[in-house]
Amino acid sequence: MIPVQVITDTLSRYRPVLVEPLEGHAAVALIVDTARSTQDPEIVFIERATHQGDPWSGHVAFPGGRCESEDPGPSATAMRETREEIGVDLSAGHLLGRLDDLQGRRSHQLVVSCFVYVLNGTGPFQLNYEVADVLALPVSRLLDPIHWTEVHYQAWGGMVFPGINLGEGDERVIWGLTYRFLERFFTLLGYTLPTS
Repeated sequence: MIPVQVITDTLSRYRPVLVEPLEGHAAVALIVDTARSTQDPEIVFIERATHQGDPWSGHVAFPGGRCESEDPGPSATAMRETREEIGVDLSAGHLLGRLDDLQGRRSHQLVVSCFVYVLNGTGPFQLNYEVADVLALPVSRLLDPIHWTEVHYQAWGGMVFPGINLGEGDERVIWGLTYRFLERFFTLLGYTLPTS
């Protein structure tokens, strides 16, 4: 378990490494929900809806998306996309900080920024067409090695990536960019996930 106060203190001191986008820029929100527990808060994920031709169909991710010209910055993108996708107003919470920017593995031209928010309650959710489901998983569950797994990604010749199972009998897995952000988040807090 990681108390929310530890998360707050750690993020307030951290200075992230930022990457200047060459082409595309996107932003996501890592939402820490304290409604059930401040000692073992939950992290909110979405399951992306299945759309033909979308390589991220069905993936478990953080709410977010591409920056638009009307967004004043990437944090505004994360707020807008979260409101559009799941109906959560992040201005009702507190922005704790930002993780290191990451570049996409499919296209190194795409830079993704991750902003960490804390909210005391996030539902009821209002899902748009891009989202099939919303999940909130306790930090302790994400850090429990019994849920750690590997993903063999056939599109890349069967390359193996670390992941986290959502639960017994649930075939969905957190992996890819979302996992990489989780890995960095927990590393800041002194915990180690299998390296991506």
